[in-house]
Amino acid sequence: MNARERVLAAINHREPDGIPVDIGSTPSSGISAIAHYNLKHYIGRPDWPTQVYDVVQQIAQPGDEMLDRFGIDVIDIGRAFDDRP
Repeated sequence: MNARERVLAAINHREPDGIPVDIGSTPSSGISAIAHYNLKHYIGRPDWPTQVYDVVQQIAQPGDEMLDRFGIDVIDIGRAFDDRP
């Protein structure tokens, strides 16, 4: 199953091949900037940027590298339309 099929299966009360994982598709499912910073250093990738997108809550926007590394299934819809190189 790909990420879309996994999420749709869970929404439709069918058994997916794994638990759909979401980190950062919304501010409420985000990761704190401090946790993001600590996690990227723990896994040996301090070069990954920490972009804070909610200053009040100090929520970081995980980069594509982190989403790929941890097999995240759900992304912010704005990211899907980002056409920057």
